[in-house]
Amino acid sequence: MKPSDTATTETVDALKWELRQRLKLLECTLLLTGWVRTGALTESFGISRAQASKDFAVYQALRPDNLVYNKSRKYYEPAGDFRPLLLSGKTSEMLDVLAAMRGVDSPVVALAAGGPSVEVLRPMERELDLAVFRAVSAAASNGYRVVVTYQSMTRAEPLEVVLSPHTLVYSGFRWHARAFSEHHGEYRDFVLARMRTAAPLPEEPGVSGDDDRDWHEHVVLEVGVHPELPEPQRTVIAADYGMIDGRIRYPLRRAMVPYFLRLMQIEPEREHPDPKVQQIRLLNADEIRPLAWD
Repeated sequence: MKPSDTATTETVDALKWELRQRLKLLECTLLLTGWVRTGALTESFGISRAQASKDFAVYQALRPDNLVYNKSRKYYEPAGDFRPLLLSGKTSEMLDVLAAMRGVDSPVVALAAGGPSVEVLRPMERELDLAVFRAVSAAASNGYRVVVTYQSMTRAEPLEVVLSPHTLVYSGFRWHARAFSEHHGEYRDFVLARMRTAAPLPEEPGVSGDDDRDWHEHVVLEVGVHPELPEPQRTVIAADYGMIDGRIRYPLRRAMVPYFLRLMQIEPEREHPDPKVQQIRLLNADEIRPLAWD
């Protein structure tokens, strides 16, 4: 960390919470799309354009070398030596900012003094390489290619591939990009943490995601209570998941099926033999085309 970074960190910590959230959204928008305008703040937070301009001025004062103004397109772009000011690359941090960008209310519970003690168990944080994240996200947002050095779990050495990403996905465990791979000649999922480098190719239009059938086609999973549980236990499990008659129908993109099954621990090939452990099951496994994990 540079000496100036220490001073900047102290200054950021002194900012009001509301301003810090707006600057975080500014920085995240820049990382996701490769550019940002004041509208990102006015639309997300309902502030005036004048206030948004002041926020940009604060950000530039804290990180004067991070933004470059594109006069022809009238927006800010990240500088070549861009260094994040507020984002650290933690998965939970990015999810919180993305929720704000979509206008989703965060699950805030206001507890009065003397209320119950609450402890939240969170999974281990996964770190994102923000330079890789920025390159891939900007390519997906603006429709161009990106060349990636990718370390697959099926190869000993990394492979250089040219991708046309169309969507970033958080599977509940990790981030990946849904992209067309020129090396493989098909749409695949590429885990961001396995990308060692990512260089954008803004002059090369990417392959559209319109023909990605597994992404656009939806299937319906039927999930139900394990039939070998005693009736009182089946009833309480069904109520826990909002099931009707002990089952629930869950529509999902075909490409997301393996991630959902793993997240819910209902992969048919990994079922636990004890129904008290395997409380719910996938009921229509034969109808769901198996998808291989990378």
